[in-house]
Amino acid sequence: MVTFATGKCQDLFAHAFPRAYCHAPTRAHRGFTLVELMIGLVLVAILMSIGVPMFRSFVLDQRLRATSSDLRIALTTARSEAVKRNTVVEVKPREGVWKKGWTIPSPIGGDPDLLNHVQSGDVNISGPDEAQFNPVGRAVAEAAFEIDVEPGSGGTFACLRLSLDGSITSTKGTCPDG
Repeated sequence: MVTFATGKCQDLFAHAFPRAYCHAPTRAHRGFTLVELMIGLVLVAILMSIGVPMFRSFVLDQRLRATSSDLRIALTTARSEAVKRNTVVEVKPREGVWKKGWTIPSPIGGDPDLLNHVQSGDVNISGPDEAQFNPVGRAVAEAAFEIDVEPGSGGTFACLRLSLDGSITSTKGTCPDG
């Protein structure tokens, strides 16, 4: 044990390790020096420069997944309603533009729409004028929907394909022609 009552070190190991065991009590250090603060700011800047681009990529990928999933759900719902109601059900773009969202109008006149989806954010979606399903759940025509969540930058694309049997497949990237 180190004691400073007499001002001398009274420890058993004091003679062997005088600097380690025999030091006068000092005031506690307070705050940071300017150098320590600058080093901390440089480290934060380096971590931010690495993290921000990765976060942007993550956000774009999640937006692509969400938009693809929403459109897939709408197409699946329309197919299910066509079979359930034994009539043709269609999915149409809102105001004639897919990027604004889509609706599934009720096949019974005067009833409210079965689904009314409003698309938010800067997303471009190209596709046919409508997607229709007949009473047995088959698509009236094949369709391809190309989703771009980073318009103007040649960025992040997904392709949803509706085949004649009513199945929907999605791939990352632009839709191939044909």
